[in-house]
Amino acid sequence: APERKTPQKTFRLVKTMEVQNDTLIQLIAVQGKLIAQEKVEIYPEVTGKLLSSDKAFKVGQQFSKGEVLLAIDGNESLLNLKSQRSAFISALSQVLPDIKIDYPDAFNAWQSFSQQIDPLKSLPSLPEVEDAQLKNFLSGRNIFQQFFAIRSLEDRQSKFTILAPFDGSVSQGSVNAGTVLRTGQKVGEFMKNGVFEFEAAIPGKDAVDINVGDKVSLKIQGSAKTFEGQIIRMASNIDPNNQRIAIYARVEGNALKEGLYLEGTIEASQINNAIAINHNLVIDDEYVYVVQDTILVKKPVVIQDKFKENALVTGLEEGDLLLNQVIQGAYEGMLVKTESK
Repeated sequence: APERKTPQKTFRLVKTMEVQNDTLIQLIAVQGKLIAQEKVEIYPEVTGKLLSSDKAFKVGQQFSKGEVLLAIDGNESLLNLKSQRSAFISALSQVLPDIKIDYPDAFNAWQSFSQQIDPLKSLPSLPEVEDAQLKNFLSGRNIFQQFFAIRSLEDRQSKFTILAPFDGSVSQGSVNAGTVLRTGQKVGEFMKNGVFEFEAAIPGKDAVDINVGDKVSLKIQGSAKTFEGQIIRMASNIDPNNQRIAIYARVEGNALKEGLYLEGTIEASQINNAIAINHNLVIDDEYVYVVQDTILVKKPVVIQDKFKENALVTGLEEGDLLLNQVIQGAYEGMLVKTESK
């Protein structure tokens, strides 16, 4: 009879990875668009012809804070204001002699007030009137009425010039010199440059791990350039239709534009004693294979987070040899040899 040979053991050559646990950051993927953090709509409060200026009010035009955005012709209104101031000086000159005789203690204050009035300048503040009889006397001569009517005209006169509230650019609108602007007519929009809010919606289950102040790393789709931001506020309610919650992050960058779509990640909570592995290595979301003395052994793990193709798991011990490849038909007790770590 032929000699019987002892069957040889067959070992499968596999790749492994030595486990090194660490404190990892849970990442939450976000996508959204940029909106201007500071933007104002321009509505003239007076009617008049637009005057020419060094800078035209057109899309893309840059203005510094305090610079004139729009100058409306208010010459007719200004002449009326000067006329009213002159008439007020005349009215005061008629009551001063009576004040000197009947209310001598208040005469110096009202005389000084009258001397400060200039038809070309804004009215000074009214002197304080504590005497009830003097107050009634001045009211009977329409002094207070004329004063506040002029103050109203002065306030209206300031509205013929619209100044830039901050450094920025025209984002909407285009008007030419000579155009007649009407009260309440929308002329355009003015927005601050370089400072935006990133608006996105995340699943409600992830919202519990995010707080105001968390960092956001963003990039333009298809570009490698990144922008760092910080969450400044979160919605207090979840959309019942899609179970998502809106978040807003402040982002700065001169290369950014309103309406631009960005994608990125939010750094959420920390996970201690965790390791990031390919999610395909986790079997049934419950265990992984480790190599012990050339034998595959199941080891339970807990998936703390998933991000793209990675899974953050805990439950492995430092130095464990994790099976670092997917083997069809793998089973516990399978004989293997380590190819590389």
